[in-house]
Amino acid sequence: MKSKWSKAEIWEWYNARPWISGFNFIPSGAIEGIVYMLQEYDHENAFRDAAKEIALAASLNFNSVRVFLPFYLWRVQHESFLKNLDELLDLLDSYNMTMMPVIFNDCCVPKNHYKEPELGPQPEPEPGYFGGSSVTPFDDDTQGGGVIGYNIIDEPEMEVVAEGYVRELARRYRDDKRILIWNVWNEIGNSGRLSLSVPMMEKVFSWFREEDVSQPLTADVWGAGADHPYGWLNNPGIYHECEEKAIELSDIITYQFYGDYEHARQYIEKVGKYERPLINTEWMHRPYRSIIQTHMPLWKKNNIGSYFFGFVNGKSQFNYVWEFIKKLPDIDTRLWMHDIFYDDFRPYDQEEIETIKECNKNI
Repeated sequence: MKSKWSKAEIWEWYNARPWISGFNFIPSGAIEGIVYMLQEYDHENAFRDAAKEIALAASLNFNSVRVFLPFYLWRVQHESFLKNLDELLDLLDSYNMTMMPVIFNDCCVPKNHYKEPELGPQPEPEPGYFGGSSVTPFDDDTQGGGVIGYNIIDEPEMEVVAEGYVRELARRYRDDKRILIWNVWNEIGNSGRLSLSVPMMEKVFSWFREEDVSQPLTADVWGAGADHPYGWLNNPGIYHECEEKAIELSDIITYQFYGDYEHARQYIEKVGKYERPLINTEWMHRPYRSIIQTHMPLWKKNNIGSYFFGFVNGKSQFNYVWEFIKKLPDIDTRLWMHDIFYDDFRPYDQEEIETIKECNKNI
């Protein structure tokens, strides 16, 4: 569709589908799990292990996953990246699951800490750190605005490369039912960037539309410009013009909220005023009191699509809380922040699994 979908069109599309229930899929076998699975090195073993996790998800009747596609891998291992991505899409399709690919992302480290993903054998994680590394966009400086995160497509010469990436994905998958939605931009304005990525975000939307993709487009809102964590957790809403632009461009409203039940209801009211279908693309944060038992039934009751963060705990160490909240007095760091299974597929909390089964029944 070469223009933004009308409200009638997007509601017709949304209502024709079962309730969207999934999670952010990052294979547990490496810090950069999706790079590990899609790279050439040891791909057969990495894919086999990831396939076990997808089979586990299918046993709980999940019907979609959100995946951060590695732009770097497309650039340096182009043919195998596309081949391996198709293999993953085929695997998902065999379980009647779809993918929401994430194209670009503002959750990033400062330029002096930036490096491309490691290929080949993967590094071991640093114990105790979310993401498996002490170099993180979730430190006090980056989340407090003291430094600005860096994106490789900030470089002027990268625009033509980014355009080639987007247009190739669009042409290859524009009518592919395995792709549910294109998540054009994750967390616009994060890492102190605010409006820095808006011009590029607008171009990416236009490139997808020019290629006439059949799937809807979206960019997440998440609290850019708010005082984090409590200004956002206790008074969720749209704080910055970069998020207003994301909503203006999006066919369907995707948002992220890790707060408690009452404030989650408030955010539903705030984003519901745009009168488009809603999908929460990141939630479930036990120390913030965003939990499966309360929130998943809330999303289903309100017909809000759901992708919680994480799945099987592994080398990305998503059980640890972000650095910038570790010293807050009301954060219980003994609780896992994300993930619902240990690496041997034992549930972290069996009650969570029972809630998931009940919510995913008959979808």
